Amino acid sequence: MVNMAYKIVVDSSSDIPRDISSEIGILTVPMPVYIDGNTYQEGVDIFTDSFYSNFKNYRDLPKTSQPNPILLKDTYEKILAEGKDVIAIHLSSGLSSTYQSAVMVREMCSSPERIHIIDSLGASLGFGLQAILPKRLSTEQDNTSEIVDQITKLRDNMRYIFTIDTLEYLVRGGRASKTAGFVAGLLDVKPILHFNPEGKIEVFGKVRSRKAAIRKLVDIIEQDIIEPEKQIIGISHAACLEEAIALAEGIRSRIKVKDIMMGEIGCVIGSHVGPGTLALFYQAGSR
Repeated sequence: MVNMAYKIVVDSSSDIPRDISSEIGILTVPMPVYIDGNTYQEGVDIFTDSFYSNFKNYRDLPKTSQPNPILLKDTYEKILAEGKDVIAIHLSSGLSSTYQSAVMVREMCSSPERIHIIDSLGASLGFGLQAILPKRLSTEQDNTSEIVDQITKLRDNMRYIFTIDTLEYLVRGGRASKTAGFVAGLLDVKPILHFNPEGKIEVFGKVRSRKAAIRKLVDIIEQDIIEPEKQIIGISHAACLEEAIALAEGIRSRIKVKDIMMGEIGCVIGSHVGPGTLALFYQAGSR
């Protein structure tokens, strides 16, 4: 294996499975989750199994924040001290101030010119794929600028399509309008959502049932995906593994993809979308 001139850093909202991040050598900076007066670090002292099993028992909706700037700086500096460049990919600036914080932290570091900060414009495994795919789909490269360009292209072509069990959590967290939440609850509508080019959540469509929502996700990717046989696509879920498997089977029955990577929606993203969220990530043409 080539001795890389860089290391990739992500925050924990990327939802990269631990075995994959270890295999590829991606460093993950934990993000804080605040639950009923207690502070936890995602992937350190709070994990998805207990998070989702207790979700409906929390007094208040869990809240999240950007990674600790000191921890970010220490992570960047450790990589610089190894003589490597930093490629840091962070949660969408349309959802969080993490990217802006990382840009400020870079200027506090010893060699800011060797730190490359990328706004993922996404979340969960769709964001994580930006760190994973350059290693999985191409030969090893030792050129930082080429990898940054490759990640940026992946980001710009990445699609995020997802369905949620209820709009309640997005509305309460300020990421969906109260009107949208009221209408969805009144009509028992299952919304199909997506990320727009600015990395913000928008309504893509609505269906009347959960099964219809899963079928709609398959319809959308079938119509939108480019060169599926060359793609590793992603599926992530919030405590709904059986439906994630059904989605994967539905896709495989209609599209020949290179592979499907499946993972859980972590505690940070899960705080805003809630249990029952099912998300699909893939590459499509430029918008």
